[in-house]
Amino acid sequence: MNQNSQEEQNDDSHPQHSEQERAKIIARLTWRYMLTIMGEGMKHTPLDPIDHMLALVICTANLSHIDSSPDLSREYADTIEPDPIRRGVSRGVIARALSMPAETVRRRLNALIKAEILAERDDGLILRAENPLRIGARQDLWKFHARQFERLLRELRLRGITFDERR
Repeated sequence: MNQNSQEEQNDDSHPQHSEQERAKIIARLTWRYMLTIMGEGMKHTPLDPIDHMLALVICTANLSHIDSSPDLSREYADTIEPDPIRRGVSRGVIARALSMPAETVRRRLNALIKAEILAERDDGLILRAENPLRIGARQDLWKFHARQFERLLRELRLRGITFDERR
């Protein structure tokens, strides 16, 4: 740490980190968080990690309009969002978002449709609210994810990483 960084203190009396140090600490802890979340999710599904990730990416795209609205997020916070309010997403968007070959995505998504995990509609693909594996609908996993996120925040604070409006 350089002299200026050591002299500056944040509100928690931790030395300020350089931009590179801050980025590395955040990156390592978020990697651990993401791997923990994926690992726990994989315990509860027979899907391989790529198919599981595809289903979650589609669910995220389907519900992004709700997640981006604080009012809608609160309205649906304790329920599984029904299929009619989910917005479809195309195979091409999924392939581009994940930098995956279009044919690989098409083949995998078709298998997920056949397994009734996804549904194809005129506006695109959705993760079915009532999918047989309950992907995206497991309240026990929501609670696990929340605990892990709180752990991530604690770990960041312990290392002097804070978030405020000035950054």
